[in-house]
Amino acid sequence: MEAEQIFKELMKSDQLQTLNISKEEAANATYVGDTNNIMIEIIKDVVKGVVNHKSINTVYQGVLKKVSE
Repeated sequence: MEAEQIFKELMKSDQLQTLNISKEEAANATYVGDTNNIMIEIIKDVVKGVVNHKSINTVYQGVLKKVSE
């Protein structure tokens, strides 16, 4: 499965509301481009890291950087 497909499947999850991602935001989110929701951007970064076989530490450091921006 490619990164964009994984992202689309994740955006269908009802559990996203626990991350403060509304159903509307999830439905409108795209893998390409930026959103105004930090949690969606973090999900994109994690998907990219997994698909590109990055280490857990590298993905974690990327998440920390994104949160501190």
